[in-house]
Parts: sequence; structure tokens; C-alpha cells
Amino acid sequence: MPEMGGQMLKQGKIKSRVKSEKKKLPTKKKEPLEYGPIEIRMLSEEEVSKEEEKSDHELIAELNGSAKEDEHKFESNRKYFTISIYALVTIMAAAIFICLIANFGAVSLWLKGLMRILSPFVAAFLIAFILNPLVNWLEINFFLKLLHLEKPKLRVALSIVMTYILLLGIIIVGLLYVIPQITDSIVGVAGDVTVQLNEIYEKRDTYGDMLQEYFPEVDLKFIEEKIEEMWPTLLAAVTNMTKDLVPKVIGVTVSVARLTINIFLSIAISIYMLLDKRKLMRMGTQVVYAILPTTRAKSFCGHMRECSRIFSGFVSGKALDSLIIGIICFIATSILGLEYAVLMSVIVGVTNMIPYFGPFIGAVPGVVLYLCIRPLDAIVFAIMILVLQQFDGWVLGPKILGDSTGLSPLWVIFGITVGGAYGGVIGMFLGVPMVAVVAYLLNQAIEGMLKKKRINIS
Repeated sequence: MPEMGGQMLKQGKIKSRVKSEKKKLPTKKKEPLEYGPIEIRMLSEEEVSKEEEKSDHELIAELNGSAKEDEHKFESNRKYFTISIYALVTIMAAAIFICLIANFGAVSLWLKGLMRILSPFVAAFLIAFILNPLVNWLEINFFLKLLHLEKPKLRVALSIVMTYILLLGIIIVGLLYVIPQITDSIVGVAGDVTVQLNEIYEKRDTYGDMLQEYFPEVDLKFIEEKIEEMWPTLLAAVTNMTKDLVPKVIGVTVSVARLTINIFLSIAISIYMLLDKRKLMRMGTQVVYAILPTTRAKSFCGHMRECSRIFSGFVSGKALDSLIIGIICFIATSILGLEYAVLMSVIVGVTNMIPYFGPFIGAVPGVVLYLCIRPLDAIVFAIMILVLQQFDGWVLGPKILGDSTGLSPLWVIFGITVGGAYGGVIGMFLGVPMVAVVAYLLNQAIEGMLKKKRINIS
């Protein structure tokens, strides 16, 4: 009996405590019926006895309804949230890719139009990229070390002004001296070729007799008849070409005007790029460090600096090397008494920008030209180009370029072939540094993966 009395007393205390706690709890506002009815029911004695076994805190929490709510409450999970974001991005990327493939024609036209609009900016970037080493050299070695200018902005501005004055001087010299010489050479070549063709035409009967003597099976009458049949067609083609000459001239004039505007616009944009290069580099660095972790961002910026060094070192070094080779070719052809020295030197200097094959490509027009005029000069010119190529390959090139690309001859030939297939002469020149940059990045990635696996391959 005392035990039952104690138990009853205990239950009474619990019930009174529950009632007091329920009074302290905030009353829930009744929701309108349109949001669903609220279920209210009384607990049975068995449920009450089970509830007495629980702790006071759990009983109060369940009476408040928080326990049942927690069972169905949404809990945020960072892991599953990240997976959901990745899945959503993947689905969106796949949808965009499918749309691009389905509308490939329209997308390609849009990209061509965009590239035409952005072409001045691309050209400006290339101009600034090529002239940047000279600007840096003038800023440090001339204005800082020699003239001791302390203001960085003034040094950069003066370096840019001097660089573009040098560039403008080279352009003016080319317009006033080199281009007229090249024009005269082309006119002279055309005149010499015309003279040679007239001589061949005047001696056609002699050549025909010689051909009939050595190749009696050749039917010369049939060839003459075919030429006579083709002659009216040739005259008609010349007449049509004359009629279409005016529209073509107008089209060429418009193209030249558009090209001139783009050139001046590109030069102006390149000046602003060189002036703001530190700001642009800082903005790019901020973006990289904001997106990537610190260690990866530092590694990425280091790789980009090395890629820039490889590309700019090859372009600027090869340009200087080709300029020197062109000057040496002009001096050599003048000493040897070969005609069209300026024209041949320009061709050899420009084609020398192409590694390995450039001098030989530049030698072909000269050899063919001299063969038409004076075969002995063709032999002399070919020997001179061979000696010049050996000098460039063994002495001048290594002094200026060093091992700027770090590529084996196999990969150089690969870069020239692929670049020439997709970009012509410019692609043959730019293909080599681009392959060098890709090879450097792949080498760094492979070495990083091998280092993680603790593998050393020698």
C-alpha cells in the first residue's frame, strides 16, 4: 500500500508538472480550415502509462508536437546539395551541347560574325603581345637604369611611345623604299618573262620541228587545232573578266578601306592594352585566385607565365632572326650582282619565319625566276641560300632563340604541318610555339600525376 501510494503520488506530481509546463508553452494559432483540419484527441490510459516512462523533457517536447515535427523536418545536407548542383550543371551543359549540335549551321555563322567583330581586339592583343618584350626592355634598361626615371607610369608611357615610333619608322621605310623596290622588281620580272615568252613564240616553228624530230609520235596538227578551238573561249573569258572588272575594283576598294580601319583600330586598342597591362594582369590574377584554391591558383599563374615566355620568346626571337637573315641576303645578292635583290631578300626574310623549311620555301621563287632569266644566276642563288640556311641553323638561330621551344624536330615538323593545313603560312609559323605550349602543359600535368603516384620514369 505504501508503494502504491508513492506511485500515485509520483504520477500526480508528473501530471501536475506536465500541466504547468503546458501552460508555459505558447499556444499555437489555429489554421484556417482551407489549409486542412487540426486533429485533436485525448490520450488513453495505456498511452499515458507509456509516456510516464519517458523523461520529463521528452514528454514536454512530444506534447508540444516538436518530436513529430522533427521526424518530417527537412535537414540541409551539404554533400547532397553539392551533388544536386553538379547534376543540374551537367544536365544544362548536355542540353546546351545538344542544341549547338542541332543548330550547327546557325551557330557557325554566328561564331564567324562574332570573330569578325572581335577581330580588331584579337589583332590588338597579338600586336601588344609581340611588342610587349620591347616595351619592357626599354622601360627597364633605358628609362630606369640609364635615365633613372622613378615614376612607373611615365616610364611605361614613354616606352610605349618609343616602341610605336620605331614601328612607325619601319612602316614608313617600307612604304618609301622597300615597297617601290619590290614593285619595280615585279614589273621587271613581268617584263623579262614577257620577253622570254615572245622569244619562245617567235621560235615556235623551230621548237615544233625539234619536238617532231625527237618525238615523231606527237601530232602537232591536233595540238594546233585544239588551240584554235580554245581561242574564242579564251577571248570570251577575257571579255567577261573585263566587264566584271569595275565591281571587283569596287569590292577590293571597300575591303582595303575596311582593312585600313581595322588596322588603325587594332593599333589604338593595342596601345591601351599595353598601358593597362598591369591592371589587366592583376584582374586576371584576382579571378584565378578567387575561383581556384590558393595552391592551384599559384601553380596555374606560374604555368601561364611560362607559356607566355615560350610563345613570346619564339615569336620575337624568330622575327629578329628573320630580319637579320633578310639583311644578310640583301647584302649577299648585291655583292654577287644578282638582280631583284630587294624582292628576293624580302621573300627569304618573310619565309624564314617558318622553322626548318622557311629558307627552302623562300628559295623556290628566286630559283624559278633566275632560271627563266639566267640559269647560272639560279645556281648561284641556290648555293647562297644553302650557305645562309646553314649559318642560320648552326650559328645565328641558336644565339638568338636558344632552346626557346624545347621541341624535338619531329614535333616541330608536326606543328608546321598541322598549322599550315589549318592556317596557311601564318599557321606554319604559329604552329610551332603553340605545339610547344601544349607540350609544356601536358608535360607538367603528366609529371604531377606521376608525382602523386610516387613514380619516377627516367
